[in-house]
Amino acid sequence: MKPIILTMTAFGPYKDKEIVDFRDLKEHRLFVISGKTGAGKTTIFDGICFALYGQASGEDRTDTKALRSQFADDDMQTTVELTFDIHNRRFRVVRQIPYRKKGNKSDTLGRCELFEEKDERFVPAVDRQIVTEVNDKIEQLLGFTHAQFSQIMMLPQGEFRKFLTSDTGNKETIMRKIFKTEPYQKIVERLKVKKEEANAEYLREKQLSETILHQIPAKLPVRDSLLFTELKSEYPNYHQLVLGLQQEHAYHEIQSKETHTEYTRLYKVHNEKQQELHEARSINEQFSKLLQRQKELEGLQAKQAEMKTLEQQLQQAERAARLEDVEQQVKSNEIEWQKKERSHSEAVTFLADAEEKLVSAKASYEQELAKEAERNEVKEQVLTLKNLLPTVSGLTAQRQELESLNNTVDRVEKSLLVNQQAAKRQKESITVQRNEMIELETSLEGYEQLVDQLSTCKAVAKQVATYKQQLIQRQEFETDFNIANQQIEHYTAVYQDLENRWINNQAVALAASLHDGESCPVCGSIDHPAKAEVAESEHVSKQQLDTAKLELTNKVQTFHTKQAQLQQLQQRIELSKAELDEQQVDLNRDYQEEQANLTEEVAVLRNKREVLKQKKDQQNQAQKAMEELTEEMNTLEQQRNESKAELETKRALYNYALTKVPENLQELSALQQQITSKETASQQLENAWKTIQQKLQDASTEKIKWESREILEKKSLADMREKVDQSSAIFTKRLTEEGFTSQENYMQVKLPPSKRQAIQHQLQVFAQTLHTLQSSVEELKKTVEGKQQVDLEVMEHQIEAMKTQYEEAFALSNQSKAREQAAQDLYTELKTSKSKEAELERTYGKITNFYDLVRGQNHLKISFERYIQIEYLERIIQAANIRLRDLSNGQYELVRSDRQETRGKQSGLGIDVHDAYTGQTRDVKTLSGGEKFNASLCLALGMADVIQSFQGAVRMETMFIDEGFGALDEEAIQKAIDTLIALQQSGRMIGIISHIDEMKEAIPATLQVTKLREGYSKTNIVLS
Repeated sequence: MKPIILTMTAFGPYKDKEIVDFRDLKEHRLFVISGKTGAGKTTIFDGICFALYGQASGEDRTDTKALRSQFADDDMQTTVELTFDIHNRRFRVVRQIPYRKKGNKSDTLGRCELFEEKDERFVPAVDRQIVTEVNDKIEQLLGFTHAQFSQIMMLPQGEFRKFLTSDTGNKETIMRKIFKTEPYQKIVERLKVKKEEANAEYLREKQLSETILHQIPAKLPVRDSLLFTELKSEYPNYHQLVLGLQQEHAYHEIQSKETHTEYTRLYKVHNEKQQELHEARSINEQFSKLLQRQKELEGLQAKQAEMKTLEQQLQQAERAARLEDVEQQVKSNEIEWQKKERSHSEAVTFLADAEEKLVSAKASYEQELAKEAERNEVKEQVLTLKNLLPTVSGLTAQRQELESLNNTVDRVEKSLLVNQQAAKRQKESITVQRNEMIELETSLEGYEQLVDQLSTCKAVAKQVATYKQQLIQRQEFETDFNIANQQIEHYTAVYQDLENRWINNQAVALAASLHDGESCPVCGSIDHPAKAEVAESEHVSKQQLDTAKLELTNKVQTFHTKQAQLQQLQQRIELSKAELDEQQVDLNRDYQEEQANLTEEVAVLRNKREVLKQKKDQQNQAQKAMEELTEEMNTLEQQRNESKAELETKRALYNYALTKVPENLQELSALQQQITSKETASQQLENAWKTIQQKLQDASTEKIKWESREILEKKSLADMREKVDQSSAIFTKRLTEEGFTSQENYMQVKLPPSKRQAIQHQLQVFAQTLHTLQSSVEELKKTVEGKQQVDLEVMEHQIEAMKTQYEEAFALSNQSKAREQAAQDLYTELKTSKSKEAELERTYGKITNFYDLVRGQNHLKISFERYIQIEYLERIIQAANIRLRDLSNGQYELVRSDRQETRGKQSGLGIDVHDAYTGQTRDVKTLSGGEKFNASLCLALGMADVIQSFQGAVRMETMFIDEGFGALDEEAIQKAIDTLIALQQSGRMIGIISHIDEMKEAIPATLQVTKLREGYSKTNIVLS
């Protein structure tokens, strides 16, 4: 990055607009910035850094609002503008600092914009001119963050000397920002979480193993065996417990087989007795069924006489059914004869009507025949009128075309007038919109800065809320920690009391086994004058003691858990407090209210932005509409001229054609009306003539038709009468043949087919049922022959008793099987849990060792992150020593120190200096002020070389050095000047703040900063 023009307005000691044009340096790349103390030399560096990153160059100037000039007028906006070159491209960045005018309750709006020069004009270099996008773009162009830029390209007063002489912790923080080693620090934090998770998982699995042991007495019956003997011991052996569970499984497996065999035997006996009961129940059911079938058979036999009567009735009805077809034929012939008689009467009536119509039609025909001359005359008139139709139609079309052209001219002139008025209104509207947009853009100048303020305020408010919540949570954790500590004290006292009482009980048990004359196993005495005794209330069992010990262990574990939680929370609180202190956050300040106010202001400005966007869209639409309106007016003018010319031509042709048409027929409607009238009259005459002709023909045809019809109907009536007489004679003959004495006798025995079918079905069902019952009774008699009914109640009681026995055996078998399975499950669970517990313990140990290693808990006190940083530091020192040897005439050389920091602090980033004159290596803090400056300068240049090598395409074309040469002697000053000249010969621009005359004389270009009598400053570039 190479600065071209720096413009500062109301910035620092510069009251008005101050322009520093670095092009005035011409070919001089090395220049001195000179001026009195407080004149504003460092402010030039601050202006460049603020324009690029929105922050000043030094750590002691972090408040951007403090950069506003105290001499500036109230209405002058604090603005910094920087034009710079990078990668053969030119950019311009503009930033404004919000400030509060007198009498206002809120700050003015800030501004942040970045442009690139293309085709000799500056265009936006980002999609949105907001702080975040501009910052990201500048970091992308320069390849440096603000921390890297201020550390490498700008060396403020004393800033890099701190890096030279600070301890490992401070260097680690600086290098973390510059070389971005935060991911390695995150590894330590992640390993810490992994360690805590592994420990928690190990403790959970250990607790699970204890739980499995406590489940054994609940799932398996207590008996005299290895398992329960081992469980009673104070420290059960895992392998003995596993062996005991295997023995319990084998024991209950044998019990399960024995009980299952007994259950199978009892179940088989019960099934055999159950089968006997089933057979006896079947015999009793057959006896009951035989008695029921016999009763049903007796009931059917009593209905045989009734069935005989029905059978006779059915036979008579069948004889009558054979005459039904003859009877039906007689009825059909009589009905048909009646129809024929009605048809003959109808034909006679219609014949008389047809004769009357024929006489009337002949009279009308004669009248229409006399109108032949009138019909011919009307036809000739119609033909004459139609010959005039083409001529009149042409006149009408011409007249309509004239009217249409005239209307078109009027319409176009009206539209043209309306569009001219609309164009005038549109121009006025565009002007008003443009003024409104300018006003809105002015009010939105500080929107992006306000958004950044809101984002910062939100972040700080969230951090403060989190910190306060952590303080509240710490009080709760401290309360829980104190309660857990009190519980440990209580349960420790209870356990010690029980343990003392249990030991006393053991003495009493030993005393009970002592007898006079026998030696004591403890002291060897044969006299026992005062044996130990204990009251019943003082008796304590081993199980009570173990229970108290388990409770105490649980409370201790809870205490350690609460202690670890409290320590972790305290670390998070300290980290949060450090972050808040680093950001200089005032905890008593109401950030929520500030956030609400900023949110409200941003919302208002956001609404204005939407309004501005709408205004712009409206203006674009209005401009487009204006262009369309202008084009339409041009089209309308051309259309009006063409229509007027065509109108005059058509009017002349119409007047010429009008002279050839009679006046009363010039209108097409009148001619068409006359033609229609004559055609109607002609059509009426023709229709009347055709109608009367057709009427005469129809009447003659009708009369002939009905004459023929009457003759046919008369013959058909006579034939049907003969058929009726013949069918009646046949029916009478058949009655006699079938044995009926009269037609009345026939009608009495006659039955409909459905009735006959019902009687026949009833007789068939009766016969079939009777046969079935007779067969069933015979079969049942054969089945029960030689058998007797059985008393079922006695057998049922016996079976119920057997059922109770096999169910009890079944329950006992299931119980043995469940215990066998429980022993197997407990064995598997305990073995699996203990195996997993051991694996988790090993994993926890590995993670703990690895965590201690990477966080620096080793003999070198070097963390993994610092190990990476050491590589960077050694490269920086190597690059710095190339220049330091020359500046110090070969006396000094920087070396990285491996010494341990005091009080066990983390080490590895210390810097010592080796003195070739004495052959000793000592701390850099022992260097003099000038020597420290030389070392700091070389170290800064070395770091610049290293960063540039790691950043790839990044090329640093500019460097600024703020003070530091005052502590050097003449020879050291000349060495420093030679070093800087060598740097600027490589293409870099180097600016130096210095009060030393030798420096000013050695460097021909000077940027002079003059402090005026009024207090503010001015700049001027002087070339000697």
